[in-house]
Amino acid sequence: MGSRRDERLRRGEETATTNDALIEEIDEAYRRLSAATEALASADRSLAEHVRRIRLDNAEAILEAKNERTASLYLDGLLDTDEHRRLEDARARAELDHQHARREVERLHLIVRLLGATEGRQG
Repeated sequence: MGSRRDERLRRGEETATTNDALIEEIDEAYRRLSAATEALASADRSLAEHVRRIRLDNAEAILEAKNERTASLYLDGLLDTDEHRRLEDARARAELDHQHARREVERLHLIVRLLGATEGRQG
């Protein structure tokens, strides 16, 4: 009888250790998600500011364009700069980091649910 009790206590300690490790991993995943979200927002702001600055700097030339198509082509040409490409790349990297962090959080939630279901069947 004592052996069965010892087994339950040992399983309880293992579960507590596993839960603590999962909580720590989830917390870290949320920190990464938060950082990725901030990086994405920052990249979006930088890109929007760059586009705004280019448009303002070249407003007169754009207004002088004969029609919308010319203005669009002109603006596309203005935005095709090294700085614009760098900002687009930074935004794409931030978006990818954000997606990875979201998937990591989802993965950890699935693990927690699985462990909870497994624990419920054992208890």
